Amino acid sequence: MSKRTILLTGASGRIGRTFFLAMQEHYVFTLVDQKHPDYPVLPPHRFIPANLSDPSVSEQLVIGMENIVHLAGIPHPDAKFEQLLSANILTTTYLLQAAAKSQCRRFVFASSAQTIEGYPVDKQIPDGVAVSPANLYGVTKCYGEALCSYFATQQGLSSVVLRIGAFEPKEQHELKNARDLSAWLSHEDAVHLITCAIEAEGITFFIAHGISNNRFKRLDLTQTRKILGYSPQDDAFITFNLNAYLLNTTTEKLIDTENKENIHQPKKQTPN
Repeated sequence: MSKRTILLTGASGRIGRTFFLAMQEHYVFTLVDQKHPDYPVLPPHRFIPANLSDPSVSEQLVIGMENIVHLAGIPHPDAKFEQLLSANILTTTYLLQAAAKSQCRRFVFASSAQTIEGYPVDKQIPDGVAVSPANLYGVTKCYGEALCSYFATQQGLSSVVLRIGAFEPKEQHELKNARDLSAWLSHEDAVHLITCAIEAEGITFFIAHGISNNRFKRLDLTQTRKILGYSPQDDAFITFNLNAYLLNTTTEKLIDTENKENIHQPKKQTPN
């Protein structure tokens, strides 16, 4: 059985690097970025330096590609609109147009938990809730989600959106606030999530929640588990050896709807 072909944009970024290195034996990758990756790319894989803000470039890149994983873009919440326009809006538009025209099997779009960052930190976000971005970066990701929905329902391009949380390695020890802990996505779970988004069958359009199996979850994982078969293994509170009393936040309550619990957290508490 031949391996699936994957066009991976943003291949030199943190998530792109992690996904390729973990899955290079399972897929045939065409890697795309403006700068060369800092890891070896050997046949049958290939790297193509490209600026996706040119629509003709996207049209050429998608030829023969079965699946597209679109990770490219500016990931900074404080980015200015002038930066975001080309990198996050135009590139996503051109790539989706090209993918639909080329009749690709699946388009996986890296969105962000910033699309719902306007909600209070003590509110767990269920599936289907209205977007509430807290910055222009989040707005561009809302646009990308809506665009994926359009191309899926109106143009027949099967699309999976991944609302990625705080993607950090297990060696990262700076996650000491409620938001980052509850939204943490480990490298291993990220690879599993993207793979599920590629492999799941029977999907027209779906927005998946991209966090690990954290004790407190910023995003509800119920539908992501059900639709994609996602089964995250990591928990920020165990990985970083943290208990609720270590959270540096004024939030008094974190809600875990999957376990039907309301967890009350004191504002100040001394470790045992």
